[in-house]
Amino acid sequence: MKVGILGGGQLGLMLTHALERLGAVALSLEADADAPAHLRLAKTRCASLMDEQALSAFFGEVEVATYETENLPTLHLGKHADKLRPSLRVLNTCQNRIDEKNFLSAHAFPVARHHIVLPGECVHTALRKVGFPCILKTATGGYDGKGQQRFDNEAALAKTKPTATQACVVEEALELQAELSCIVARSAKGQSHCFPVFENLHRNHILDFTLLPARFPAQLQTTAQEIARAIAEALEVCGLLTVEFFVTQKASGEPTLWVNELAPRPHNSGHVTRKATQQSQFDALAHILTQTPLPPPVLLPGCFCMGNLLGDVWLSQKSPDGKLNLDAWAHFPEVLEVYVYGKREAKPQRKMGHFILKADNAKQALLRAQAFRNALCASTATRKPEP
Repeated sequence: MKVGILGGGQLGLMLTHALERLGAVALSLEADADAPAHLRLAKTRCASLMDEQALSAFFGEVEVATYETENLPTLHLGKHADKLRPSLRVLNTCQNRIDEKNFLSAHAFPVARHHIVLPGECVHTALRKVGFPCILKTATGGYDGKGQQRFDNEAALAKTKPTATQACVVEEALELQAELSCIVARSAKGQSHCFPVFENLHRNHILDFTLLPARFPAQLQTTAQEIARAIAEALEVCGLLTVEFFVTQKASGEPTLWVNELAPRPHNSGHVTRKATQQSQFDALAHILTQTPLPPPVLLPGCFCMGNLLGDVWLSQKSPDGKLNLDAWAHFPEVLEVYVYGKREAKPQRKMGHFILKADNAKQALLRAQAFRNALCASTATRKPEP
């Protein structure tokens, strides 16, 4: 069976390996010639999704296709929608914050107070309606904090023009206790499994560490899984759906869940499943795409932590050839995996790889994860070959 992947980044790369373990062949379509798929895989096509002829040829070669990002053009995907998993409807809903908020609100899922702003409408009026502090987000294209602007008071309105030039959403800025995520794997027949709930720690709006199990009561985690499953069912997802949650605290001290965003694909926080569960998020999606039985994601004993490796680590090593010195790994036996994505150029804040470690408890896992990454940053450019 041949499976198409729209996009050639690290998510597509890891999905390809999962598909190959099931005997399937993956074919990637990616416009960037320096993307990991082109640099590390054999079966790729280098073309834009706006190239209608290349897109038709690509879909003509595969039996089913998925995507590794929701931020992609959909102009020419309609004629190939029958092969797309998750569906074009799911993609359209999740790639536009207005459509996403409208869907969640219409189905009574818990979302923060918000107001939609269309081009030509007054941004300042919307900001005042929601109240301060609040966050202005572009309807499309934003990720890792991009396309977002915070307003803490009336005086901050001078930061933006009064009239919107593009569609936006103004959201109440919640006082967060934590951020969680839950991945639902759902087959074409409606069979679904929820992965354990992940606890996510961010730095500069980018995921820094993911802890599994999350440090929250079991009932809250069960509620998060129930909401995530209900959203996947309402969207009729065939594939993966990641639901990101905000956690706030009531005056009574009780935690409350709010749906932040949806991602119809493998998720950065889900990388921890490569070592923490018997079936990873990529394995689950591979089973769905190949229509083979979908096993439940059983959590393994211990506490796991996934840490992102940004380009800053490479830059701190002053590596002349772009290779990462992993000598420090020998001093951290709890590190189970270091996965380098193979991107050609290291840049600040760019996701270049990740690592996963196992410890006895969350505190120990976080301390060792921080220590390991600090050790990588302190390494010199002298290295042995990467594994």
